[in-house]
Amino acid sequence: MPSGPGAPSPTVRGLLAAAGLAALLFLPWLGSTGLWDPWEPHYAEVAREMLVRRDFVHPYWESAWFFSKPVLLPWLTAAGMALFGAQRSSLPPGADPAPPTPSGLSTLTEWAVRLPVALLAILAVAVIYLTVSRLASRRAGLLAALATATTPFYALLARQATTDMPFVALLTAGTLCFAVAVMDPRAHRTAWAYAGYVLLAFATLAKGLLGFGLAGAAFLAWFTVTGEWRRLGRLRLAERVGRVWLPIGPALFLAVAAPWYVVLSLFRGVDDEGQTFAYRFFVHDHLKRLEVGVHTTTPGGTFDYFLEQLGYGLAAWVAALPGALGELLRARVRAEDGRTPRDELTLLCGLWAVVAYVLMSLSATKFHHYIFPAVPPLAILCALFLDRLWEEEPARHLPALLLGLAALVVVGHSLAQEPKHLVDLFVYNYERPYPEAELAALHPGTAVGPLLFSLGARAVLRTLFVTCGLAALLAYVWEARRALVGALAATALATALYLSWFHWRELSPHWSQRDVFRAYLAGRTSPDEPIAAYYMNWRGETFYSRNLVRQILDPQRLKEFAARPGRKWVIVERARLAAMRSALGEKRPVRIADRSDNKFFLVEITN
Repeated sequence: MPSGPGAPSPTVRGLLAAAGLAALLFLPWLGSTGLWDPWEPHYAEVAREMLVRRDFVHPYWESAWFFSKPVLLPWLTAAGMALFGAQRSSLPPGADPAPPTPSGLSTLTEWAVRLPVALLAILAVAVIYLTVSRLASRRAGLLAALATATTPFYALLARQATTDMPFVALLTAGTLCFAVAVMDPRAHRTAWAYAGYVLLAFATLAKGLLGFGLAGAAFLAWFTVTGEWRRLGRLRLAERVGRVWLPIGPALFLAVAAPWYVVLSLFRGVDDEGQTFAYRFFVHDHLKRLEVGVHTTTPGGTFDYFLEQLGYGLAAWVAALPGALGELLRARVRAEDGRTPRDELTLLCGLWAVVAYVLMSLSATKFHHYIFPAVPPLAILCALFLDRLWEEEPARHLPALLLGLAALVVVGHSLAQEPKHLVDLFVYNYERPYPEAELAALHPGTAVGPLLFSLGARAVLRTLFVTCGLAALLAYVWEARRALVGALAATALATALYLSWFHWRELSPHWSQRDVFRAYLAGRTSPDEPIAAYYMNWRGETFYSRNLVRQILDPQRLKEFAARPGRKWVIVERARLAAMRSALGEKRPVRIADRSDNKFFLVEITN
């Protein structure tokens, strides 16, 4: 790139490179697959109801108020739908309901739903580059952006319209803005601090109290360890206006985050379980999740629960984790020892990761993705180690490299043996069947002598990790430290591209009901042919029918539904088909109309 008077500065070029890489990973084919059950269509339906009801303050789901999650994701999703004109049609009260047409299930809907989340993921990667490049080096900034964006945790959740990516992206960006304000002597501290308050306020609107709690705990630990309490003023907790000290920074945070929470806390409406927002959100979904476990498929769990998930979620970058730990231990804590901004950033990221890990490990409610907030600081630590390795002889880091190679072998072998671990990073039910047979049919492979070449997940992951390990060994033997870093970075990038562009798309039809509803819309001969969901609560049936699906949990109601004149349709889990046939009786004709989803059948019932 030219470096003349009109050329972008190195910082701008690096920023464009980081954001461009993230966009390359997250945006292609973003709308090509249906929304994954149950969380994506659940939140998307809340957003659709906002547009239908023209009420953007009180979230609504199916037939009652929805209080389980804050409002930022529905706002973002509703904005995407409104911008692209997706799923906007509504019915006046009392009108005859009409299901969507096949054109209403176009990829535009998924694109509109997911795009705001992907853009926030790109924003966080850009802020990571800016922060690390200011406090360490531009090379470290690029490595940190690459490491964050290419972890399977980050790359796959950037394609999911759930609350986790907005929360973590905004939390990461806000925390790092505070880091610049506190640690960079060249920074315009007021601007960075105010940006941090705004970003953390939106993180609080994305997930709740953790939006500011994690950042606050990490900085409290940092100030305690470093003893730099005199720098607390750089966070603009209070500023002098004339002769009066005013808490302008906290006031800015509250001005963004508090109004919606206050309005909902005063709202007297109740959800489908008869709970007000104040009880449901703050007591049930915060305190009870932490203390007794709420609505989780993996309750309890010991301290090592998330070690496994971090291994899978970081994938190739686990090879740099031992070195990252060494980087943390090497950081100088005391100012008189020559502590640098790089040391201070290292300490913050280490404390940030520890706080997140401890808090999530203590929680009685556990899902694999709960450890996601620890991924960005760990990725930054890995990048700081690799930045050092770029300049120093590999022999100086032999123990860390050997431990990293061992971690790479263990994680790579596990993922190649069981790619389902990657899916489990962001799904709800870990017992849901993995589409082994369907994926095998897509990738039969090509035999070349004794070798079988395939684009199946097992073959690709095995090839990538084995190649990375061999390349790293050769680079070490030849003392090619930059080739060592390059091998790891190339493996991580190739893995993320494969997972984002190919594997995610192949898996999606088995975790989404979009194709099932497309088959229903294509198979019906009249809009008067109704569709029901038998013993289901997977959310997708509600969103893709625009809340017109008939939910049936009782065999007698199923018989009454089937006895109606004309043709009827039912979505049912495969494991419940026999029970449904038994409830209907042998005289009722039942035909499986679509079996493309390994979880559900679309069934046609005629008289």
